[in-house]
Amino acid sequence: RRLHRSRARPPRTKMASLGQYLDAAAHAVSVKDSATLALLFDVDSVHALGAVRSALGDRGMNVGELCEEKVGAYAPWDEIFASHCQCLGANAEGRYDDAFVAMQATIAAFVKDFRAQDTAWSLDALMNLVRGAVALATRADDEAERAGRQRKDSRLGDAGAALMLVYRNTANTSVWEKKSQCLFLVISLFKIYFKLNTLHLCKNLINAVNLPTFPTFDTFPVAQRVTYAFYVGRLAVFDDDFSVAEQHLEYAFRRCKSDSRRNKTLILRYLLPVKLLMGKMPTTNLLQKYGLGEYVDVVSAMKSGNVRMLNDALKTHQISFIKQGTFLVLEKLRNIVLRTLFQKVHAFSAEKNPAKGNQVNLHMFLAALKWCGCDMDIDEVEMIVANLIFKKFVKGYISHKSRVVVLAKAGAFPAISYDDDRPKVAYLQN
Repeated sequence: RRLHRSRARPPRTKMASLGQYLDAAAHAVSVKDSATLALLFDVDSVHALGAVRSALGDRGMNVGELCEEKVGAYAPWDEIFASHCQCLGANAEGRYDDAFVAMQATIAAFVKDFRAQDTAWSLDALMNLVRGAVALATRADDEAERAGRQRKDSRLGDAGAALMLVYRNTANTSVWEKKSQCLFLVISLFKIYFKLNTLHLCKNLINAVNLPTFPTFDTFPVAQRVTYAFYVGRLAVFDDDFSVAEQHLEYAFRRCKSDSRRNKTLILRYLLPVKLLMGKMPTTNLLQKYGLGEYVDVVSAMKSGNVRMLNDALKTHQISFIKQGTFLVLEKLRNIVLRTLFQKVHAFSAEKNPAKGNQVNLHMFLAALKWCGCDMDIDEVEMIVANLIFKKFVKGYISHKSRVVVLAKAGAFPAISYDDDRPKVAYLQN
């Protein structure tokens, strides 16, 4: 059999040794084989981990020297692979914190070379490093939590900094091919910021997506556009910007694949509260189709104006709604339910006394509220109606002396709107 040579050779299906792994690396770099390079930078690749494991028991092996020997002709790739081999070795041994630190060094060295390239041939490999950084950071944080170690800054936060470095060097370039993964990086950063509850950091990314230098939104894959719209919609929900939230979540739901039941359900968990706040009711079939039974009583309460039913529904599913981050939004539905109840009282009063059809006695509204289980006095009822008028859910004024609400003769119950004076940004196009 021919002796193994140190020159670059095509990659094999299996890389039994670290030397073979580095031979494959040298060959991929020499011929600019993006697919093989991406596989070599997969931190969970069975072949890559197996090759590194074979060298872990050889204490006499100097990985840095071996990388220089095998890949040194393509500097700085020898430095990049030296850091990555340390990352793979630590990952193979379950030392995730050390693996993440080595990954940071790998990304820094990779980006330094990537910045100088006039093509994007190694972009897929860089994206694999990004995925690996997030995975290792998550494992490192989980490992620290299990061990009871307290750290000032999470590794996931450090991963966010690494991703931002990558993003800047893909977005701020004249090589348009490098920009093709910009939206993927934005989404990856969104996921980190949402998990760490640093949502304010999302705003700069949204502004960046709307710059004229950012690739046209429609050029990105549908899956990325849907995910981006979903996160922007969620962010708008938390900011009480419900018109923007409805626009983005509706976009995500309509363009999400019909067979992606789980994803469409996830979108609906945020879209439904927004729709309900707009006074738009889902059908029973929709709730059944996506397994959203927790909204059945909420919708019934909205239609009937039954405050007690709404309170019971929110109490029953409180933990679930809090975990989703929609509980505070759903609590705002009380005003809509109160308006519906007030409308019913007004209709009853107008039928009983047509001559004063545009007037509603507050004591009659109080009786309806008490029937719904709301224990309050007439002053509290007056405050409720005043709040409805202030929010423009009802048009009219209150005669405090006679405890009567005088409604506008036309349009007393206008369409619900949450538009304000904030400038609207068309996040879905640029």
